[in-house]
Amino acid sequence: MKILLIKQTSLGDVLHMTPVIRALKKWKADCQIDVVTDKRALGILENNPYINKLYVLDIYKYENEIFKSPSLFFSTIREFISHISEVRKESYDIAMDLQGLERSIIFLYLCHAKKKYAKGKWFGVKSNYYKDINAIEGLISFLKFIDCPDDGTDLDYFLPNTIEADFNKKIEHIKYSINSNFNIDNEYIVFSPFSRWDTKDLSVNKSREIIKEIQKLKDIQIILSATSDYDKECLEIVKGFENVLNSSGLFNLPELAYLIKKSKGMVTVDSFPMHTGCAFQKPLIAVFGPTSEVRVGPIAKNSETIRVENLECARCYKRKNCHNNHVCIENIDAKLLAERLIKKI
Repeated sequence: MKILLIKQTSLGDVLHMTPVIRALKKWKADCQIDVVTDKRALGILENNPYINKLYVLDIYKYENEIFKSPSLFFSTIREFISHISEVRKESYDIAMDLQGLERSIIFLYLCHAKKKYAKGKWFGVKSNYYKDINAIEGLISFLKFIDCPDDGTDLDYFLPNTIEADFNKKIEHIKYSINSNFNIDNEYIVFSPFSRWDTKDLSVNKSREIIKEIQKLKDIQIILSATSDYDKECLEIVKGFENVLNSSGLFNLPELAYLIKKSKGMVTVDSFPMHTGCAFQKPLIAVFGPTSEVRVGPIAKNSETIRVENLECARCYKRKNCHNNHVCIENIDAKLLAERLIKKI
């Protein structure tokens, strides 16, 4: 049996797909599972033993360049079509678009497959429309179409066999070329205060408040995790603190996953690091404001959420331009958060 899965972005969504992949492989051990995804998700999927082939796109490049100039428009279209042509070389028994967007459904429509299924509502294919259930459970519900037993909601994040050596090598590089004081303790907490949405991010002041409350309760190292876009904010957050490290922009996806795997626990906003912590079932407190913990909140063992209660504007799903002073995030009880985290670890 040959199965095609389409899940291009975002990183957390790609990780959510892994219980589906595992269930399919346990259902039909000799099946071939191919996946259409974005290159940024390679660090999540390339070591997955259940996957046979990855069709790798560059979605953000296409979205950023397609309308910049006529030449970029046509070159982008040609490159995108070449990926579709590559997928069309195979004939599949089952194809599932687990993304449900225009740029993903085109692969489903044009691939050669006997049975096709799509997330959302689309003409001509059997659709799976779900709302207000956890995203992982929603993806697993696709398995009912083909009478495949599900294998639970645990996420799979397979790291390369060399990850420990790779990570240690990166630490040595950081010490000798970037920051000689970058020493990771045996026990530490990962703190991830930023995401791809402005409205989900903790402010510098709120982040510092959370760190202070944690340090009042336990003498443990805190490692700040973020992309390089947040270097400035991270430097402000760690300023003046003892035993708080800034790792913004230092680690690739597998290295970040390894950092989280080896941690004692996490504080995080609704972001990819949150889902990574769930994959390794780390003790975890996730801060929620504009998004719904019912839809995308952590459901792994040892994880829980915290939010400001009784706000009319909660779960507004605005990515930017909050008109209510960011109260759903800024009014988070830092003391309560710290107490709940330390109790868990």
